[in-house]
Amino acid sequence: MDNILPKPWELHPALVHFPIAFLLGGVVLLLWAWWRANEIQHRVAAGMLLVGMVSGWLASTAGGLAYFTVPAHTEQGHVLMYWHLGFGLAMLILFTWLSTVSWRGRTTAATKLQLTVALCGVVLLMLTGYLGGLIVYHHGAGVNPNILAPEIRDGHSHGNNEQHDVSVHEH
Repeated sequence: MDNILPKPWELHPALVHFPIAFLLGGVVLLLWAWWRANEIQHRVAAGMLLVGMVSGWLASTAGGLAYFTVPAHTEQGHVLMYWHLGFGLAMLILFTWLSTVSWRGRTTAATKLQLTVALCGVVLLMLTGYLGGLIVYHHGAGVNPNILAPEIRDGHSHGNNEQHDVSVHEH
């Protein structure tokens, strides 16, 4: 059995489910609290959004670590990582604003601007997750290199012994 400690690139997928759950749940509860004019539910939604935002930044930091340590993946997967990063940062900025405003005003109903930002954040969250799935499941990022096709496994590195293959990319 290999070392049971996670590899650096394995931290991101281990953490990313927490912000997904808390942010989606927080938005659903925020909408429900707004519709029902329920202060208690709005307070809980604000707390969920805050936890989702904090755990999102932690998962994002782990994603940065994964970017620099992940083993072989396709070149297209590498390009998609930039889109994943961009959508993820935009989403986190929206949810940081939303969670801050919601927490400060947790005794009052959400405004239409907050609800709009929440829905835009959910769309960005879904796009970010979709791209993350593509990067792993279709482009091999984070997959054990020993089980990948040779053209992906033997890609190029950015070290001193650079090899070039247009189909793959390895950090």
